[in-house]
Amino acid sequence: MDDWSGYLTDFHTRRPGIADAVLSRCTSGNHTPYRWLARGVSQTATRVLDVRCGAGAMGRELAAEGRTVIGLDRNAAELAAAHGPGPFVRCDALAMPFADGSFDAVVSTLGLAQIHPTSGLLDEVSRVLRPGGVFVGLVPTIRPLNARDMRTAARLTQVLLGTPRFPATVELAVGKLLEQHGLRKAEDARERYHFTVEDREDADLLLSGLYLPTTSPQRLQAASDWLTQQAAEHDGIRVPIPLRRVVAIK
Repeated sequence: MDDWSGYLTDFHTRRPGIADAVLSRCTSGNHTPYRWLARGVSQTATRVLDVRCGAGAMGRELAAEGRTVIGLDRNAAELAAAHGPGPFVRCDALAMPFADGSFDAVVSTLGLAQIHPTSGLLDEVSRVLRPGGVFVGLVPTIRPLNARDMRTAARLTQVLLGTPRFPATVELAVGKLLEQHGLRKAEDARERYHFTVEDREDADLLLSGLYLPTTSPQRLQAASDWLTQQAAEHDGIRVPIPLRRVVAIK
């Protein structure tokens, strides 16, 4: 991809709220990725910044009495679809319009993978965090997967002739990278979530939420057909969505 910025702008303008819709349907036990991310934020945090907030699902998860959650996104369509406690601010995450030390916590659901360069994002995160403040980020990863997950992922990859892609690597060397930006790693954990496909509508929703810049419409249709068929034959198919949660302290 030579133009990730243009691709992401077009993707989210045409599909506002898609990340919220897909991730809200992903579960591990009794929680979603948003609940897992929120657990990294102290109950005493009163000013929280949600970077690349999309339609506001993370802000709704973090909402609490006495807490302000500011959602930040550069995409106008996403912010037009956003709802939750707010307020919402349209700006580039690489040039945030906030004073140094403004926040007790900064969270980002997929920003570490979407916002490039990663170093620029972490510069701004570190700047707007107060000393002792916490950064919590989720990023796609490639594990953990069990044998069934691996078979499902491999077959879906085969049908699509590719895998989801991101501007930044999904296997970051987190510890050293955080230290370079004044942040100390407190946790680096992985969790396996699943999106359950029960019919074609589910299949199309999942596929429409994946970054597949070089995948043809024919391949997407073939993947939708395969997922729909598997769902019908097996009373639903669980597609693995492994994620990694990073917690760091300034």
